[in-house]
Amino acid sequence: MMRKHMITAGTAALVALGGLTVAGGTATASTASASTATASRASASTATASTASHTGTTAVSAAMGNLSGTCRADRGNYGNLKAYYYTKGRNDIFNRMNWYLAGPGLRNRNNITLRIREHLNGRADRTLWRWVSGDNIKKGTGGISLKEAAPRRAKVHADFSFVFDRRGKDPRCSGRTNSV
Repeated sequence: MMRKHMITAGTAALVALGGLTVAGGTATASTASASTATASRASASTATASTASHTGTTAVSAAMGNLSGTCRADRGNYGNLKAYYYTKGRNDIFNRMNWYLAGPGLRNRNNITLRIREHLNGRADRTLWRWVSGDNIKKGTGGISLKEAAPRRAKVHADFSFVFDRRGKDPRCSGRTNSV
């Protein structure tokens, strides 16, 4: 699905595209969404932004995409993770992780562990970035911003662990996203 946005302002209009920001008098931005099931460098969407100024026109392009994964725990709880990235030069820059926690009896002191990992053939995967929440994650949707570069030549994925806050024993699940 292609969406086109036109923004016009006197002297300073800002258009933010997943970590890419363009400033100028007039900005046009186009984004195309990639399928979450097949997000890869080949099928990631491309966003283009242009600005016009009194000195000339500048164009900036960046490939954007996301990785996604789901896990299910005992007692009906489940969680989803989406890891957003864009390509800049020789790197994929991970800039956002969003999650969704749900299920019956879920309370507001859940725990999350997130990692970005590089797959190494014949060896254990290498952790490039790690984040562990406090005992304070609310049910529903949440997320964090980050800026972690991974070499484009590397096969990278995100993995996650969710501990669901319920009366009695807290169910847990873990999983991983597809790779880029």
